[in-house]
Amino acid sequence: MHFATAHSPKKPTLLSVTAASLYLALFFTVSSVLQLFAFEAYPDVIESYDIPLVSDASLFIAAVIVSLEVLAIPFLLWIKLSPLMRIISFVSGWAVLLYWLGIGLWQSITDVTIGNAGLFGAKILLPQGWWLVSYSAVLLILMAYVSWDSHMHGFRKKD
Repeated sequence: MHFATAHSPKKPTLLSVTAASLYLALFFTVSSVLQLFAFEAYPDVIESYDIPLVSDASLFIAAVIVSLEVLAIPFLLWIKLSPLMRIISFVSGWAVLLYWLGIGLWQSITDVTIGNAGLFGAKILLPQGWWLVSYSAVLLILMAYVSWDSHMHGFRKKD
């Protein structure tokens, strides 16, 4: 039952790690709230990517993306969690950021014209382009920085 017991993580040692962690938490919070604001139209945004086999699962993908964004927040805010939940939260953040990097690359490499990149849901229209790849890469670097600090100072608190 060690995985079911919540532990407080060790706090970040550097102010820059705290700032990066808070920025990522803010990003995940804002993007998930905006995606949920017009969730009924969000699967249509995902379908517009014109990725093979995605149109049949767009509602499922939309739900998973929003859920993973919400699940990533506790790890980034250093909330008291069980070791298993901390790992799930950690992996959720990485999965969402890799998804957005992949979508950005897909939108930039293919000849499909997409009216909305979808990063902030269906209501805020963001154009496709290399900006999404660049922004996703920056977010991945921040996530790596926060993850490295967490891992180096005890990913799981040992009691």
